[in-house]
Amino acid sequence: FIIQHPGVKSRVAIVIRGVQGTGKNTFTDVLCDLMAGYSAKNITDIEEITGNFNSVIENKSLIILNELKNFTEQRALNSNALKSVITDDVQRINEKFVARRDSQNVANLIFISNNYCPVKIEATDRRYLVCQTPDAHRHNFEYFDKIHQAIKQADFYDNLLTFFMKRDISQANLQVIPMTDAKKDIQKVSKSPVENFVVKYLKQLKQGMECNQAIDYKPKELTEFQFKAQLKAICDYERKNAPKCSGMKKIGYYKLKPGLIQDYESMKDEENEINDDDDNEEEDYINIKILPNDQDGDVINQ
Repeated sequence: FIIQHPGVKSRVAIVIRGVQGTGKNTFTDVLCDLMAGYSAKNITDIEEITGNFNSVIENKSLIILNELKNFTEQRALNSNALKSVITDDVQRINEKFVARRDSQNVANLIFISNNYCPVKIEATDRRYLVCQTPDAHRHNFEYFDKIHQAIKQADFYDNLLTFFMKRDISQANLQVIPMTDAKKDIQKVSKSPVENFVVKYLKQLKQGMECNQAIDYKPKELTEFQFKAQLKAICDYERKNAPKCSGMKKIGYYKLKPGLIQDYESMKDEENEINDDDDNEEEDYINIKILPNDQDGDVINQ
């Protein structure tokens, strides 16, 4: 896409996750060399594009963030800043000893990492495509040697550019991002306390949950103010007539926004599948018989 549409943002970031030795760097190095002068490869500190001095993103169509560590809550601000870099057309550039300026943002990001959760991906995310690299050729040095020899051929990059330019992508919709198993894995460990709350009380929130009841069950990690603010971002607030016996005229309700129901239903289904798997593993463990070994040594399991 970025070869056929130079200067246009895809508004989607690619996350390539996998163990060492599966060719992640080889793949991204080739792309950066193909776009030499308009790419930045092997940025290992995410704050180079989200921090106070971010000039590295200016006039770059492709940026590779390499060997990112697992995401932590301390990097939540970086996560929010990344959303802006991925989607916004204009960025505020801050360069040392130079006045700040607005610049057209044409950057497209690829993250590569050996870690399980290199970025935070929310349940309602529309920005990340996550790919898991297969490890079938991990120790096949002959396989990768052939690839490297091919890359060194004089006409390799000319042929690669021709391939990308002639590739028919007219029917591609970049806003329809496949939900891969790797993305689901990251979403599971990225869930915020409020997202866990919504999944737990999904049935009530779809119908409308009393505000006072929601406050009673709020996550302990959040203050009441934080909880209300985050819940209002994903729920509509409604007021309905109270039952006569309550002595109140109106009662406030939180109702999950219709556009988010499908996302949280998917999360609920996945959580139920995980719980079913855990129950099966526990049952298998309980059914293990311990038999004494007739030979000298430890007790064995059957």
